[in-house]
Amino acid sequence: MPHKVITPPATMAVSLAAARTAARVNGTALDDEIKIAVGNATTEAEHYTGRAFINRTYQITLDRFCGDIEIPASPVVSIVNFVYTDGDGAPQELNPADFRFDTTREPGFIVPAFGKAWPATGGDIESVKVDVICGYGPDDTKVPDAVKAYVLARVREQYAPPGTPQSPWLLSGLQALKVY
Repeated sequence: MPHKVITPPATMAVSLAAARTAARVNGTALDDEIKIAVGNATTEAEHYTGRAFINRTYQITLDRFCGDIEIPASPVVSIVNFVYTDGDGAPQELNPADFRFDTTREPGFIVPAFGKAWPATGGDIESVKVDVICGYGPDDTKVPDAVKAYVLARVREQYAPPGTPQSPWLLSGLQALKVY
């Protein structure tokens, strides 16, 4: 499903203080660089697991309704907007009673409610837009410990003395969180 992030995460998956400690850095001189390292490690972990660690809003865009709509990341917090273009070309908001989202399976899916069907669209591109919030919470306090451990280990490796070997096993710590 085509999607994009329309509201990015407001914070990092680990605190800046924890990242500084992992990097063995005193002071704030390297904070911008450390934030980039945390961001890169977090992006890598999110890609590997299929999850969003800090809440963000995705917009799913479809040309028409065609079966179940897959949500781009787990866990799902809520669907905040569901709009489609009807046969007359007018935007319509889909009534929440007309659909439900399955968060038991991962990734989650949006399906028509029992006894309902998707409405007809106008046939133009981008006729269906769904805004959905995914993530564990608004800050690092709800991020799983395995994720924090991975991100901090990657930061630690980046700031290790030259010649220090990198662990080939770090991603295996995220295996239990992986969405298939």
